[in-house]
Amino acid sequence: MAADIVTRPFYAKVEAGKSRISADKLAKILFEYDVDVAYFYQLLRPTYISKQKKIESNLNSKMEQAFNRGKIDEIESCYQEILSQSHSKILKLRAMISVANLKDELKQVDPQIKADLLVEFNDEQNWMTNPESLRLFTNTMPLWHQESLAFFINRLLARAKNNKNPSELEQERYLRIFENYLSICYDRKLTPKQFQTAHIKEIIDFIMDSKPTIHFLLYKIACLYLKNLLSGNREGAQNIRNEMKKYGYEDLIQTWPK
Repeated sequence: MAADIVTRPFYAKVEAGKSRISADKLAKILFEYDVDVAYFYQLLRPTYISKQKKIESNLNSKMEQAFNRGKIDEIESCYQEILSQSHSKILKLRAMISVANLKDELKQVDPQIKADLLVEFNDEQNWMTNPESLRLFTNTMPLWHQESLAFFINRLLARAKNNKNPSELEQERYLRIFENYLSICYDRKLTPKQFQTAHIKEIIDFIMDSKPTIHFLLYKIACLYLKNLLSGNREGAQNIRNEMKKYGYEDLIQTWPK
């Protein structure tokens, strides 16, 4: 395993926790053995992140699971945990807007919050490159009028297209946002004029043209489902739902619009 990059005695000390290996030597060893660096990073993350960061990460996962299950009591409980335990303003905002949307109370959101978000999302260099800001945008999309939302989405789509060599993680962030956007467009029952300016075809094409990896397959299936709904082909959409149930994905499709 030392691979002539470090000495065997030194490597033994590293394994025993008596010495630390430098980042450049570690990277050379990982690349020598074709170790998946992203996976390796995920293994390291719990060891090195702060206690508060672990709390934030666990709360974020818990919130996403609660919303995926769609159970209002779990969601409310998770929201209270976030308010009491989280130090992250963004996580609190995401949870608050998501709960308000679920309870059809978006009109009651403080106008100042919306004004602050508008300042955030007008700064392209910040929110389009910051993972936390992208998550915030995903959860706050229902807050925006269709014209404003389409404007932000078009900006993000242009950036995604210009990113010629995105990592899988970056591409997945784009796919998640664009899939949520298609769902919102369907739920809003857009007028013909709104439909024309919503960039729906471009979004669908982007999702379907994403890397042909197994990891992205479910995003593409969900995109085909939404494409059928948006075009009025309810029979085609139902066939996709039936197939997903048939192969054991019934929990996943619970959050799909009908």
